[in-house]
Amino acid sequence: MKANSNTIPETFIKSKTCTHFNFNIVETTKEEMDGESRISFDYDYVEIEGEVTRDKLISAIIRDRYSKDAELALLHNKIIGKDVPEYDEYQEFRAVVKTIADAALETYHENSKMRC
Repeated sequence: MKANSNTIPETFIKSKTCTHFNFNIVETTKEEMDGESRISFDYDYVEIEGEVTRDKLISAIIRDRYSKDAELALLHNKIIGKDVPEYDEYQEFRAVVKTIADAALETYHENSKMRC
């Protein structure tokens, strides 16, 4: 999901029922109706229920872009030999997501140790 904030969002925000993972955070300049400019942050986020694990984080990010049906269609088309360029894009996206998840979880676990 897409979001915007006037302050830089934390990477992980825990609530009572889930944890929000904020990623792809980009500083932008927005122009107000009166012509004034202000700094804000555009970003993507996903929600993870329960304990934050690598598998849940990867799945949540992939699911934000691809529904289960879309993912299955890509896989089935590949299995039957259809040359679908979207499959390669999907695989590249999965690799990037794993890198994002690993880096984020390393920081998440380091911060968790500091709080104890």
